Amino acid sequence: MFAPGEVISYLEMCGEEGISLQRGMNFRLGGGDSVFLMSRRPGAPYTDRVEEEGRVLIYEGHDVARRVGEPDPKSVDQPLTTPVGTPTQNALFFSAAKKHATSGAAPEHVRVYEKLRQGIWVFNGLFRLMDAWEEPSSGRSVFKFRLELDSEAVTAPARERSVELEPTR
Repeated sequence: MFAPGEVISYLEMCGEEGISLQRGMNFRLGGGDSVFLMSRRPGAPYTDRVEEEGRVLIYEGHDVARRVGEPDPKSVDQPLTTPVGTPTQNALFFSAAKKHATSGAAPEHVRVYEKLRQGIWVFNGLFRLMDAWEEPSSGRSVFKFRLELDSEAVTAPARERSVELEPTR
């Protein structure tokens, strides 16, 4: 397990998770913890944010897939079901968050990675999924997920390695 704040490559992240991570929301990978991939870089497709000095994350749910001949995904409500009626990642996380918020069920554990640059990520830590809601955004409805840092999580110390990032213009 990586230490919070540890800078890693995409391949190291996928190796740690045991899967090639292609989507931002990953509910209970292999029956274990869940994973969120986030980005706050300029031009990022979702409005994720960090609050309370990194102890709270507000993660935005995901849009419908872009398809030829279909409306722009940013112009339609974020879905809870796929076109064939199965639950989306939004629905799985929303249900888990509401179960915790309303009935006191144990919160979902979510490992969060943040994209710094192409192929370069940072492990933000292990978080607990505390709540979820819908809110209006540019004429449509989006899902928001509140995560709080799991201060009781035991993480391994940062691995010894040097990470050299090339300066950008």
